[in-house]
Amino acid sequence: MCPQSSVAHTYTGGPRGKDNEASHINDGSSPLSVFLLYFAEIITLLAVETNCYYQDYIDRLDDGLSPDPDVTEAEMFVFLALTIQMGHGVRDKLTDDWSTLDQLYTSFYGTMMKWDRYLHILCY
Repeated sequence: MCPQSSVAHTYTGGPRGKDNEASHINDGSSPLSVFLLYFAEIITLLAVETNCYYQDYIDRLDDGLSPDPDVTEAEMFVFLALTIQMGHGVRDKLTDDWSTLDQLYTSFYGTMMKWDRYLHILCY
């Protein structure tokens, strides 16, 4: 059994005396800076692969559908933020978060991203 400690780890900054890949991260860095250190490349990969999958889908269609614009990294961040936020509320359907009914209305979702765009990213 592991010994109990009141502090799991006290961050003291990067290694001293040698360069590291995250020299801009220190004990005063914001949580967002640390998050981006780990997830920036993943967000880029998600956007690139979403766009590739969607383009493959469009290429297989014969109806001349006008393609939607590529998903940007900024949109992917918003998409993920909305998806995480949805877990904090209890709704019956995904569309309820964008509902304009008085009893369900929450302006946050529609302000951050239109329903159609969210659904586009979700599907591809």
